[in-house]
Amino acid sequence: MSPPRRAAVWLLTIVGAVLAGGCGSSSPPTLHGDPGTYLLTPAQLPSPDFTVYLPTAPVGAGWLDPSSSAALQRDGLVEAAQVEYYRPVPFATSNGPITLTAAAARFSGAAGAEAAMEQLDTALDARSGATPAATGPLGDAGHAVSTPGALGGVPAIEIIVVWRVENVLNSLTAEGRSGGLLLDQLLPLARTETATELRG
Repeated sequence: MSPPRRAAVWLLTIVGAVLAGGCGSSSPPTLHGDPGTYLLTPAQLPSPDFTVYLPTAPVGAGWLDPSSSAALQRDGLVEAAQVEYYRPVPFATSNGPITLTAAAARFSGAAGAEAAMEQLDTALDARSGATPAATGPLGDAGHAVSTPGALGGVPAIEIIVVWRVENVLNSLTAEGRSGGLLLDQLLPLARTETATELRG
């Protein structure tokens, strides 16, 4: 092969490698951290009167919906963790969450986390009395559902927010007085947890 021909082949090889590298960048990154390190801390909560009711600990695939446990395992669940907070204030006059549970579950890939989120969204929406709600932009995808109840004759509400950040599936579960607990109070907390995950 003549020198000019070799130079042309060499140049085409380099260009092809650069283009291939650019095309490969479409795959989403994967988070590898311990899910427990992503969870909300007391300092990140909206008021200082929250106490740790159950400290951060590993949980199984059924942390949010036991009936979805097997499906989440098939979707590639690697590990999950959860923490629960409590606020000792009068329920009948309270605003904001009385209990707040944050969980994060790491999957082997983003596709598995996406499939798991679809499974959980469907299961939560099917609960008796559940009302789905949009979260607006939240991570890579977000969904919320509220369910009415009562505590000591006072109307109550449970709001669950589920969202995905790459291969990590997150949930916030809050309980409080109906009218005193709103989805808009939980979304900033979800964005805070998202920022922690993206920082790695």
